[in-house]
Amino acid sequence: MINIKIKNQNGRSMIEMLGVLAIIGVLSVGGIAGYSKAMMKYRVNKTIEQLSLVSQYVRTFFVNQKDYIGATCTGNGNDGSGCQVIQKAKLIPDEMLTITDGKISAVTNSFGQSFEILTASANTEGDMKAAIVDVTIPSDACIEIATQDWTTIDGLIAVGVGSSGGLDVDLWSGGNIDRGFSGCLGGKFKADDDYIIACPGGANISVPIPLDLATEICGSMDYPSIYIKFK
Repeated sequence: MINIKIKNQNGRSMIEMLGVLAIIGVLSVGGIAGYSKAMMKYRVNKTIEQLSLVSQYVRTFFVNQKDYIGATCTGNGNDGSGCQVIQKAKLIPDEMLTITDGKISAVTNSFGQSFEILTASANTEGDMKAAIVDVTIPSDACIEIATQDWTTIDGLIAVGVGSSGGLDVDLWSGGNIDRGFSGCLGGKFKADDDYIIACPGGANISVPIPLDLATEICGSMDYPSIYIKFK
């Protein structure tokens, strides 16, 4: 009589291997999602910090000047001495600067989008000393940044969020928004552009910008702008 011995197989079946791979896949997806969420939070916080710090640095550096003229820097290579002043005075952290041939060729925020310092002449802004820092950001980061309590910035005049075209015009010229900033009312505007302007103690829209309005404006475009105007 022939005895047939069956040896125990220590290997894994195909079904078991597929199960292990499925588990690894689920864990990998969860890890990537968690990493993406953490990176988004980091970049949001970093952009808030950049807006606050640059506003503070510019305001402090020009404290004894009658205006902010000479500080304009959009990082596009056409700003004359403005970016040179910014660079030499260290008013923007080095990590935000792209230097080409020893000069600033780009200024970017933590999302890799534009970061600008804008100033106005006296005949545009009246007798008021004022400047703007502005950023372009992805829409999914916009809500949290726009609804910050920006009154922590000394000399805050207004906060704008939405399409840069309308903000550029109305934050400088006043028009039907602020009556020359003698009593900034704030408001929501929809003509060629969608945007909101909020003012500290504004009668129409005050800082911080209400969540529902920020959600509406931020969600209406892929890359909205946020403007911080101070005196």
